[in-house]
Amino acid sequence: MILHPLEFCAGAARSRMRFRSYTLSAKQGAQMMPKKWTHTAAFAHFGTKPHNVQWSWSARSADGKTVVVTFWQDLFERKDGRLIYARPRPDAAIAVRPGFHELMENLAWARDRCDGRFRVIVAKAKNPNADRRSIDACFPSQMVMKLTHLDVASGAFVAEAEGI
Repeated sequence: MILHPLEFCAGAARSRMRFRSYTLSAKQGAQMMPKKWTHTAAFAHFGTKPHNVQWSWSARSADGKTVVVTFWQDLFERKDGRLIYARPRPDAAIAVRPGFHELMENLAWARDRCDGRFRVIVAKAKNPNADRRSIDACFPSQMVMKLTHLDVASGAFVAEAEGI
């Protein structure tokens, strides 16, 4: 079975981002296998490089014109027909991680210098219920998101996909 990333599934019953599975013969799979992305390669797709490949959740290009953020696929929501990614104030264990501080800096940069817009890497967690998630699969999406709320002091933010 081959995992193929979908940008999103429309409709109320399929409101979260998903990976669609296909069953192909070995020959078809070799011909049609979608690229397996590393997190670092997904950042590079947008012309960015994470500060630390172990803990960076976000990055920005050398010219500062592109901000890229990694979001978990299972945390996207549909609200009133809009695709939203909302994170309330994080717990203390997350707020002290270096990747979180870098994320807040990069979201503030996007807000202040990129009209709130940023690109998204979609990540699928190995175990969505784990306290410390790790990436099972990821890919650079075509979606552009715009911040609608950012509280750097608390770490809470809301972003909405544009054109979806």
